[in-house]
Amino acid sequence: MKTINKNGTAKPSNFALYLKGARDSLPIVMGYIPVAIAFAVVALQTGFTPLQTICISLSSYSGAGQFLGVAMAGAGAGLITVAIGLFLINFRYFIMSTCVFARFKQLSTLKRLLFSHWVTDETFAIFTTADEKYANAPYFLGLFTSSYLAWNTGTLLGLAASEFLPETVTLALGIALYALFIAIIVPGCQGNRRLFIVVLAVAVSDSLLYVFFEHFYGLTATSWALVITMVSGAVIGAFFIKTPEEEAEEKALIAKQTVSKQEAQ
Repeated sequence: MKTINKNGTAKPSNFALYLKGARDSLPIVMGYIPVAIAFAVVALQTGFTPLQTICISLSSYSGAGQFLGVAMAGAGAGLITVAIGLFLINFRYFIMSTCVFARFKQLSTLKRLLFSHWVTDETFAIFTTADEKYANAPYFLGLFTSSYLAWNTGTLLGLAASEFLPETVTLALGIALYALFIAIIVPGCQGNRRLFIVVLAVAVSDSLLYVFFEHFYGLTATSWALVITMVSGAVIGAFFIKTPEEEAEEKALIAKQTVSKQEAQ
């Protein structure tokens, strides 16, 4: 169903945009469910109750953060230590959420806060690469809610299947989150050498910093590796990577200069 703009052109209805966002979330949904199943199994094995486990997924909605929190609690870490660890590893969402706030200035603060709660690495990757015609609340509502429901559905499935899944299967399911993120990032790097260089540099830097922080400061401090590489990658990308419009302008300028030189000769 479509509506008509003031200039006479047709535009998709809000419901159609919502469905489009939900369809685009299918790769995320397929990746979240197995990872959430693995989280639920790990949480139960650590000593959390089913109610506590589902409440963690509903309120935290952070794959890496949830696994870290459960692992630290299982190791006997205190509440303050766990809180600091989760704050550090989830600090990247603060930066991501500022982009959400900036893009949806027309929405109320309450609605933007809700959108920010639904931001994850994978949804943010689609959020920042989506076509401008989909840069609206209905589209991202479909994207965000479908992913959120998938994560919590996976948690419920994990609670139900925890007694039947062997440990090897649980470990294999946990890898799906990383494979999913790679699958989202790689297509955007095709044909864009600068973006590929930045992504590769950030990945290598993050690995090296992770080893450094783990060796000298312990596992909790490794989240700083992600924060540092994320911020530096964003800054480098802002200056190094050009938008399609900027690339088109640069090519047009080069073509114009080439024609001018040929005419001068």
